[in-house]
Amino acid sequence: MSSILKLPITNVYAKGDYCATLHIGSEQSPVNLIIDSGSSTLVVKEENYQASKDKHLTPTTIAQEVNYGVGGWNGPVVHSSISIYDDSFTVDSAKGSSVKENKPSITLENATIALVSSKTQYATFGKADGILGLAYHHLNKGFNLSEYIHEQDISPAHTYPWPFTKSSENLKQFKHFLWQYPEHDITPYFTELALHNLSTNKFSFYSKRSAIHINENNSAQSSPEALKQDPLNQGWLIFGGGDEQTDLYQGDFHSIKVEHDVYYNVELISVQVGNKTPIAAAPLDKKNLKSYLTNAIIDTGAGVIVLTAEIYQQMINDLIAVNSDFAALLKPFKELSAQEVGIDASELNLEQWPDITFTFVGDITNGKVGDKKKTIELSCKPQTYWQVNTPSFDKACFRLLSQLPKWPNQSIIGLPLLNNYYVIFDRSADSTGVIKFAKLK
Repeated sequence: MSSILKLPITNVYAKGDYCATLHIGSEQSPVNLIIDSGSSTLVVKEENYQASKDKHLTPTTIAQEVNYGVGGWNGPVVHSSISIYDDSFTVDSAKGSSVKENKPSITLENATIALVSSKTQYATFGKADGILGLAYHHLNKGFNLSEYIHEQDISPAHTYPWPFTKSSENLKQFKHFLWQYPEHDITPYFTELALHNLSTNKFSFYSKRSAIHINENNSAQSSPEALKQDPLNQGWLIFGGGDEQTDLYQGDFHSIKVEHDVYYNVELISVQVGNKTPIAAAPLDKKNLKSYLTNAIIDTGAGVIVLTAEIYQQMINDLIAVNSDFAALLKPFKELSAQEVGIDASELNLEQWPDITFTFVGDITNGKVGDKKKTIELSCKPQTYWQVNTPSFDKACFRLLSQLPKWPNQSIIGLPLLNNYYVIFDRSADSTGVIKFAKLK
């Protein structure tokens, strides 16, 4: 029978990206995994998980390589058990049983896990233990190396323990190596939960910030445990539910159509600064349609909003047109490195900054008969596209960036917009799903 589990999440392990805690293997090793709707693989640092102690672990001949645009990894695929616990559940300690026995939980036996053993690739995850990819199976490709293992007489005849050392450090070269061998599609973890009727095919996401909040009693060097106590660094991930969490949202939901079940692909129509003329979002270049599919994705694993170069520059022009003093405040953030420094928060008066409105193609099932393009407007507040008290107390960062190098003309809609809403990723609706937004309480 499917369950609804409400998991506390925190943004302190991965520079503002949110993590949930899962428990892996016979030792129930706790791992803090980045919640990422922009990828599909459940991947864990081998060292943090202590795979060598896991009596449930079954090796395979499969290997994976994933590149996120910024960072990446490769490693073996194994099977083991994964458990998650509902930490919102109140335990009656007077009954004397253990905490875990009282909590609602889900355990998926023989789940697929990718491992990373290269410490140079650990930097991709920050202080998190790995990534929980929540997108669809098309992004979860593996490769069967049984032929190579046989040819090279590798013993044991599996990809775990990892039979490659320095030869796998160059991700691009290793990717070319993998493509010589048969492709092996892997069912993502969340899809497995739905297929095994352990969860309904939707999850919900509640967050408040896109960067770690540093209060006057902490510093950026404070321990994760100390930073986690700040309510602004907390949130919720709900597996198998959403609408019933009425304590987290208010008003009606508005739905964006998921155009393709690869990423959470959506169609962005325009971006508008205050009451300026909306900036039209160009369609995705035809040469990139096969791989990237639409001109925007919704990505819980992105701590910023990344706009195409054309939209970003016009947005900056429109902000400066609102107030010429904004130019000096925005200038440092042309460089990604400015996110590690920030500007003095005392220079900001957020009341002077306008909302930025994103317009998407909505879910046509909620429109009128014959309505081919119902539009949904979502508002990004200055308090979320600017993050105050980060990367240190009394500093601030602008959380919208221009197009990444070598990335197509596709906008990545990350946490600064999602922070304004309670978000339900309902994969069961229509053929490819919808994403529902309601205002936070």
